[in-house]
Amino acid sequence: MRNRKPLLLLALLLSTGAAGLAMAADVPPPAGAPPRAKLDTNGDGVIDRAEAAKAPRLAAQFDTLDKNKDGKLSRDELPRWHGARHGRGPGGRGEMMAKLDTNKDGRISREEAKADPRLAARFDQMDVNKDGYLDKADRELGRKQHRDAWFAAADTNKDGQLSKAEFDAAKGPMGGPAWRPPRWQAADAAEGAGGQVSL
Repeated sequence: MRNRKPLLLLALLLSTGAAGLAMAADVPPPAGAPPRAKLDTNGDGVIDRAEAAKAPRLAAQFDTLDKNKDGKLSRDELPRWHGARHGRGPGGRGEMMAKLDTNKDGRISREEAKADPRLAARFDQMDVNKDGYLDKADRELGRKQHRDAWFAAADTNKDGQLSKAEFDAAKGPMGGPAWRPPRWQAADAAEGAGGQVSL
C-alpha cells in the first residue's frame, strides 16, 4: 500500500500539468497584437477597403494611402502613426530635426531653429551645454542631468546609494520614476493653486 501513494501523487501531478497546458493553449493572443493583424481578417497580408472600414481613421485616408490604386493597402502603404507620435519613423522627431538642419552639419543652430516657432521658443532651455547648437551632446547631457536629479531626490538619506526602500518609494505607479523635474513641479503647484505656469 505504501507504494501506491507516490504513484497516485505522480498521476495527479501529471494530470494537473496536462490540464494547465490545455488551458494555456486556449488563451487568446495578447491585447498588444498589431492592429494590422486584427484588420487583415482574411490573412492575405494586405488590408482591403472592407477591412479598413473597421478603423475609421484608416478608412478616411484609404484613397490617399493606396499609392498604387489597387484597392488594397500593403505593409509599405500603411501609416506608421505610432512611430511618428514617439519621434521614430516617418514624420517623427528625427525627421523634423533633419529638415531643420539646413546645412546638414548634424546640429541645429539658433538661426535654423527659427523655422519652427515652438523649437525657437524653447531653444535656450534645450541647449543644455550652452554652445549655441542643439545636438546629440545636449540630449545626452540633459538625460544625465535628469538621471542625476532623480537619484539625488530618491537618495533621501544622502549616502550616495539607494536602498530598496528608497528605490521603491521613488518609483511611480507604473514602476518608473515618480520624481518630476522642478519645472513640472512648479506647474503642478501653480495648477493646484489655480494659477498658470508656462513650460
